[in-house]
Amino acid sequence: MNGKQAKKIRKKSIDFLIAWLKTMLIEEEQKKVSVKNYKKYLPEQTHVFANNKLIISAYTPRWFQKKIKQLLKYKSIDKITHNDII
Repeated sequence: MNGKQAKKIRKKSIDFLIAWLKTMLIEEEQKKVSVKNYKKYLPEQTHVFANNKLIISAYTPRWFQKKIKQLLKYKSIDKITHNDII
């Protein structure tokens, strides 16, 4: 994967994360969430130890990146929507 595509995937994963995060918050808190401060709303732990394996926690930026990469086999990055992932 080239750097330009990786950058698009990272940006799109953050957009999806913010959209998902806004669905979990009340209306006043939704207005406060932005690209600059979304990390303060997420837990510090990004991985979970389960079944003797260390796996990525769901709904983290890296989890969204992983899902987007899986969908790239079937769709272009511009056509992937939030509903495709969730």
